[in-house]
Amino acid sequence: MSTRTSLIPLVAVLALGALAGCSDSEKDDDAPKTTPREPAPVELAVDGTDEPLRIGVLMTLSSEPGQGAEQRLGAAGARVAEYRLDLGGADVQLEVVDDGGDVDRASAAVEDFLTDDVIGIVAASSGDHLDGALAEAAESGVPVLLPYYRSEGAPSGVWMTGPSGPAVEQQLLAALETDGLGKPFVVSGDGVTADGIGSADAATLTGGNADAVVRRIRRAVEAGSVDSVVVAASAASQARVVSRLQGALPELPVLLTPEALSPVFASELIEAGGTAAGQFVTVGVDASDPTTLTSAPHAESVASYFAALRLAAGDEAVGDLLDAGAFADVASGADTASHDAVVALVRAAEAAGSTDPSEVAGALEGLTLDGGDGLAGAPLDFGSAEALAPESVVTLRATLQDPGVRPAAAPTEDAARLFWFAVPVDDTETG
Repeated sequence: MSTRTSLIPLVAVLALGALAGCSDSEKDDDAPKTTPREPAPVELAVDGTDEPLRIGVLMTLSSEPGQGAEQRLGAAGARVAEYRLDLGGADVQLEVVDDGGDVDRASAAVEDFLTDDVIGIVAASSGDHLDGALAEAAESGVPVLLPYYRSEGAPSGVWMTGPSGPAVEQQLLAALETDGLGKPFVVSGDGVTADGIGSADAATLTGGNADAVVRRIRRAVEAGSVDSVVVAASAASQARVVSRLQGALPELPVLLTPEALSPVFASELIEAGGTAAGQFVTVGVDASDPTTLTSAPHAESVASYFAALRLAAGDEAVGDLLDAGAFADVASGADTASHDAVVALVRAAEAAGSTDPSEVAGALEGLTLDGGDGLAGAPLDFGSAEALAPESVVTLRATLQDPGVRPAAAPTEDAARLFWFAVPVDDTETG
């Protein structure tokens, strides 16, 4: 049984989704009522401090699979936040370090940030190479936000602003149920897991065993014990498995953990001989290019983010995170997750009226933020280490149709890019 949602033109799907959303709200008289806030303008003003707001950004340019390099493209969204805040009159300074996916370099980066008197750190990377650095930052009292890393047991003073592991697993289960699937084969690798899903069968990627894993899946499908596959791994490893499944079992439904949201997934899929024109399902926050075409409450805030992205890309004075080139060269991959982490730290400093990191951390503990505060994605509630509410994690499906809200990617051998959109359950066809 496979979904046909991705075969519907994107604009039509999103229009249907908007209508379905209206219908549901009309039927549910008991739904909580909220007062909509004005969408954030391109520029974001800050009150409460005239001092420079220095923010440490830890990123990874290259690494072993699962150790952060696949977030290097999305991390450029942090520059968009800096640009918007500077337009609003704030003096925001990003102190950026490439940790190379290495434990010692990540710890050294934290030490550098402490010397630079940062108000907080955005770890725009992922993988367990960060764990020691997170502990050191927490011990020093400097708050850390994790837009990509689903850390288990993070110390106090570290907040996940991206989906938590349980939220990802819960929504993957919901996606399987929506498509009438109940016997997934779960493939794990690169330190990424989906243990809460349960499985009819399971395998772990180790080195070059992708072909062997796919042969196991094929035997299970032929035996009738498996009806789908969930791949929990880095984007590159997901791409390798999917490319092989496209050749061996092209009709088998495949669901992916949020690592697939990286542009690396599509490029590696093509490199591995697969096609980006397939049907792909993952889970995450509905805050990407297609969101701007919907009537979602936060659609205008997402649109404001992309307006700022285009302006920054057109400004020759704006460089990439490491100031090694023009921002325009990396703008096509910048996402809202890293942007919102930077905005959240600045709002905490504003609430604290201070640039002292311990006071910023204290202000974060009771802070709730949404689009009216400059976020492009879902609201964040820092009353918990999991600042992103589980209900903000939704099923996302892929399309090759470009909504045209970001600058074109720099010319490459393959220009394929996936755009991820959310649709209501009732609009998902199964058959």
